Amino acid sequence: MEWKRDIKEAMREVAGGTRLVLVNFYGQDEGSVKMINETLNDEKVTRLIERETAPVACDITENADLAKEWRVDWTPTFVLADENGRELERMVGYLPTREFMEQLILSKGLAAFHLERCEEAVQEFEELIEKFPDSELKPEAEYYLGAAKFKLTGNAEDLGDICHTLMTEHPDSIWTKRCSVWSHVTRQMKPFYNYSGGGSAGSGFY
Repeated sequence: MEWKRDIKEAMREVAGGTRLVLVNFYGQDEGSVKMINETLNDEKVTRLIERETAPVACDITENADLAKEWRVDWTPTFVLADENGRELERMVGYLPTREFMEQLILSKGLAAFHLERCEEAVQEFEELIEKFPDSELKPEAEYYLGAAKFKLTGNAEDLGDICHTLMTEHPDSIWTKRCSVWSHVTRQMKPFYNYSGGGSAGSGFY
């Protein structure tokens, strides 16, 4: 896989499409070296990166001003940006192969959500849920899947259905607490058991 050195070139490449710019800000630290030598060398990772992004490699030693401009204070840092160079999502720190793939899919979905590309966001969240059913990121993906579907349909039952799923499968997740405000709206019209409604529920709509 070829990593570009010019962010503007990558911005031009993704213009008008669904891919995003992925900037890898790296240093000589152990986390950066391990990411480059192991995770980013994995064939499954490279295929995913090429499918979803135009990748750019940026050594913070050689590009200190650029790293400062992008507010990079730890490495490795991966930034997803749109064709205008606007940051949409950020991933910080070393991750092994599987966890990096999970995080990239989730981050791509969140980026699409921020851009109001909700059909694309739904596809990304559903891919994470289907391919990595035991992922620690699954509750967050399910939460935003409900929000993205609601933005597409305007149907509050989409929120209730996701709330039912989260309360059933992940009763202790922070994302379940956040979605508990939707619990009264569901196609199933069944009461939710084993959930006290505690925590930070009610702090926001999405």
